[in-house]
Amino acid sequence: MGLRVLVLCAEIGEGHLTNARALSEGLRRHSAVSQVELRTDLRVIGRRLGDSMERGFHTHLERVGWTYDLAYRVFFERELPRRAGQLALGLLGARGLLKTVSGARPDVVVAAYPVLSAALGQLRRWRLLSVPVCSAISDPAGLHYWAHPGIDMHLLSWPESVAEVDAIAGPGRSAVVRPPIDPRLFAPLGRKAARARLELPPDRPLVVVSGGGWGMGDLVGASATARELDRSVFVVAVAGHSETAYVNLHDHFTRDSDVRVLGFTEQLPELLMAADALIHTTAGTTALEARAVGCPLIAFGTRVAHVRAQARALANLDLAQWAPDLDTLRHALHRALARGRRWPMSFAGMPDAADVVVETMFG
Repeated sequence: MGLRVLVLCAEIGEGHLTNARALSEGLRRHSAVSQVELRTDLRVIGRRLGDSMERGFHTHLERVGWTYDLAYRVFFERELPRRAGQLALGLLGARGLLKTVSGARPDVVVAAYPVLSAALGQLRRWRLLSVPVCSAISDPAGLHYWAHPGIDMHLLSWPESVAEVDAIAGPGRSAVVRPPIDPRLFAPLGRKAARARLELPPDRPLVVVSGGGWGMGDLVGASATARELDRSVFVVAVAGHSETAYVNLHDHFTRDSDVRVLGFTEQLPELLMAADALIHTTAGTTALEARAVGCPLIAFGTRVAHVRAQARALANLDLAQWAPDLDTLRHALHRALARGRRWPMSFAGMPDAADVVVETMFG
């Protein structure tokens, strides 16, 4: 009989779900795995606590904004409050998580969301949880809560994350894996072929503007800046699941045939293959997908919490440009279009994430 794997995530950010689903599919294909259960609700940590955290996250980030950044500065960037937050997650989430794990009877648990990683790591450290735990980390930086000394193995999609995870959890507790992203990104189409498939102009500069699954940030301003920079630029603006963002973009560019407005789309891999630059407001999994195919990335307007930490890290590593406002965006976009596309990310020598999960069970 094969191994049973429980994958835990949360419906907070499309990128986390993308990674969790791709990892789950990879595990289902593994010969040593007989069953994979994917949970994407924070109720695994307890119904009341999970519902409260989901409501609070949406309220702070979508409606208020500054309170989420304040919480990040206190509970992520300061050691003592951060440690208190991790202890609180372990204490408050213990009953729900232990019940969830007991009900699923897995041989190994994979967490693809930082709150869950921190809580599970704490339970492992307290020896309340006997099942090995992996943390699947899709972010490049700001990894407190993602990484924890109690986690058995950290699965890193960004090779540059190793040093930070080693500092948090100790050396030898991480593995750089082939990122759990859309398989189309591992065998990308050429630029012209991707444009032909999407019925986009074959020879004009193409800029994709995205606010992630939630359609966050000044997408109208970013799209207008791209068009004003050079009237030959064709823009594809992706509003994600946000109806408000879609309506704002549609109303603003209704008379501009050189701006195509999309809602949530399954064609983002092809768009990244076709584009000359990506302007993105959350620096999440889409940043990793852009790197995979060599699409130049501009992290735009990313001043809030973990998004700021990721944008700064990507800029310091020369993996992206950071444009906090429209003025700097204009200059960053000019540089990106002048430089051209980057080399795609090399996945040579990276183990499959599913292989590392299975090996962790026997470690």
